[in-house]
Amino acid sequence: MFNIKSILFSAFVLFSMTFSAYADNSYGLKSNIQDGVILHCFDWKLSDIKAEIPNIAKAGFTAVQTSPIHQKEGYGSTWYMAYQPYDYVIGNGLGTADDLKALCTEAHNYGVKVIVDVVANHTNGNLNYVADFWKNTDLYHNYGSVSNWNDRYQVTHGEIGMKDLKTEDSRVQQKIHAYVESLKSCGVDGIRWDAAKHIGLPSEGDSFWQNVPDKSMYNYGEILDGTGGNDSKLLPEYQKYISITDNGYGNGFASSFSNGSVNSSIGNFNQKGAATAKLVYWGESHDTYANDGGSSKYMSQNVIDRAYAVVAGNNGATALYFSRPSSTDKNSIKLGQKGSTHFTSAEVAEVNHMHNVCAGEANYYVHSGNVAAQIRQSGAIIVLGNGSNQSVSFANGAGDGKWLKAGTYTDKVGGGTFTVTTSTISGQVGSTGIAVIYTGESNNNGNTGGETGGNTGDEVSDAYTPTLDKADEVFCFLETANSNAKIWVWNSTVKQLTENTWPGDAMTLVGKAANGNNVFKWTYTGTEDAPTKVIFTHDGGTKIVNADIDFKNHGYYVEGVWNKEITEVEGGDIPTPSDKYVYFDNADKWSNVYCYFYDGTTSASVWPGEAMTFDATATHNGKTGWYKVIIPAGFTSAKYVLNDGTGAQKLSNSSVYTSQGTVISGK
Repeated sequence: MFNIKSILFSAFVLFSMTFSAYADNSYGLKSNIQDGVILHCFDWKLSDIKAEIPNIAKAGFTAVQTSPIHQKEGYGSTWYMAYQPYDYVIGNGLGTADDLKALCTEAHNYGVKVIVDVVANHTNGNLNYVADFWKNTDLYHNYGSVSNWNDRYQVTHGEIGMKDLKTEDSRVQQKIHAYVESLKSCGVDGIRWDAAKHIGLPSEGDSFWQNVPDKSMYNYGEILDGTGGNDSKLLPEYQKYISITDNGYGNGFASSFSNGSVNSSIGNFNQKGAATAKLVYWGESHDTYANDGGSSKYMSQNVIDRAYAVVAGNNGATALYFSRPSSTDKNSIKLGQKGSTHFTSAEVAEVNHMHNVCAGEANYYVHSGNVAAQIRQSGAIIVLGNGSNQSVSFANGAGDGKWLKAGTYTDKVGGGTFTVTTSTISGQVGSTGIAVIYTGESNNNGNTGGETGGNTGDEVSDAYTPTLDKADEVFCFLETANSNAKIWVWNSTVKQLTENTWPGDAMTLVGKAANGNNVFKWTYTGTEDAPTKVIFTHDGGTKIVNADIDFKNHGYYVEGVWNKEITEVEGGDIPTPSDKYVYFDNADKWSNVYCYFYDGTTSASVWPGEAMTFDATATHNGKTGWYKVIIPAGFTSAKYVLNDGTGAQKLSNSSVYTSQGTVISGK
């Protein structure tokens, strides 16, 4: 059992903000999901997604996708149980129908669409664990398990570990269609259909795709590897009703970059008759990450980012970015645990902005030596097969003057300069191995459009106004005349808080000051104690100030010297605190931290309780940086148990717990 060195409960305030100034499409997001890109908030609670919507919009995602939210797996259940439906009714450990409505309302305020994952091919593997309606064995195929994945009949009628629904049955169709309509009534914009290839087509005697999806919504279906039949015939038939996933294309790029090489593929399913304009690509998905033997789970995030950059550079197809869970073990990935927020990084967000700016423009894929590049008329994405900080030169599309406009561009990710002629593109790719250039303004500051007629990529009409994206954000700005900037950050207990080796992380170029200097930003997304020291560099490691500098949160530095504190939040000042939290200092550095609330008879959630998150800005009794969790409604005078996710659930035996405390109302 771990020894708790310090446990505190205190009343504090939940920061809340309204963003009424934001209008639909203020970040250049697309009105049609297929034209934009999708963020998969795998296993996130709906409330956690809602809280991140401003960042999701700013990162250029047109849509956000949830995990399945039909009944009835509770918070903390193993993730794959959500893919074994109990009933087609909204509400599980991710949230309620009201939570879904709140998410959709917030998302729509920012121009973000909401997609919900729906499992319609099967229910649970045990009919003792389904609602009464679904216990009727006449609603299921009785073929048995799939043994030959190249036998189309087996693929559409066989079991894949769960009871295979008779999707051609009108009773099944009516129930699932009603569920879709209930999602739509909450504001949901699209459906991701799990295991779509296991549901037959009209040509095979199954009218599911004709009758069940709501045609006014965006619909796409999971088809992994192939249909098990004649792909050239069946893929176009699926696309009469839904967009479909092409996992082989993205997986191929991830594998290539993992091996340090460039993939020459220009597609997979589109070579078999599928229309690119109704394909969904990715660098990785929950299947390649969360399952046993997942092909991507041990690849670095940077490898996946490189794969995503190339596939998202395509015209027509949308691309999905996967928010990774903190664990790679299949059975340790739990429903309701918030995943990575790396999607806010420049190398992801700027790929999205280029995708949005260039929507509708043809793409030309260049693969030469160590360079993979997607060339459009208004921009380009350049990815190194291996390594970083390299000078490159490659063909401007077909080299016929019909692709990226000639001019000088600034890499939106690394800050390097690219020179474009009618025949070549040359420049410096930075530390991430990903460079993004495009004409006009990126929309990550809420601008409503990008200039497409100019020949430079770094023109700014208005001075940048630094603000907080959210009140509890840990970040700093740097204003400098240099064209690029990196940051090295640490604290008294951890030498390095930046992700990359010296000289650290590339800072994100967010705008220009009134004097024409560049303004860069760095945001801390880790879980260690707050930063205390910082070094700013440029041009590969040259220090802007030749000394260690005190890190001041929300600080604005000019040429490396602290200038002022940024206090204004986008949409208004930092609000007044109001809600209550349990705080915990996690002195023993548990990798997972939970707080289980109970009142003697009932609990707020299933064991191990609510996941606690680290707030680097929370200050109490002279210490800054605490793990915290908001006290659930109805439990402000209850008891709590702090734990690391292990241990028994018998409240009568307190020895199995790390520590217990009483919530004191009013403190």
